[in-house]
Amino acid sequence: MKLKFWRFEYEFDRDDAKIVVPAILLSLGLFFTNINPVVLMVLAAAYYLLYFFLADAITAFRGYIASLKMRCPHCKDTKIILQGYQSYKSDEEYPYYFCDSCKTTSILTSGGLLQI
Repeated sequence: MKLKFWRFEYEFDRDDAKIVVPAILLSLGLFFTNINPVVLMVLAAAYYLLYFFLADAITAFRGYIASLKMRCPHCKDTKIILQGYQSYKSDEEYPYYFCDSCKTTSILTSGGLLQI
């Protein structure tokens, strides 16, 4: 939707509405309701924090979970070395990792490293 004010022309789309409409509702809520203004401001701040930073927080959390899976199952050290790919009790090939600290070999499965 295009908005025209005097000489200015602005295109207003769905992404802009996700930012502007809650701000308008917040200002209306502050002036026309009996709800505590501090509660409204905290809710608005939480909404904007989630709107702008939730995707980055989820990406960081997934990276943290992936790093937890890449630890030695015996000593929980992160110094592991990829040795190669071999089959283990099936035709599927798994990556074999060697822990430099405790000298154990493990394979990478969907649940993380598994000591063999």
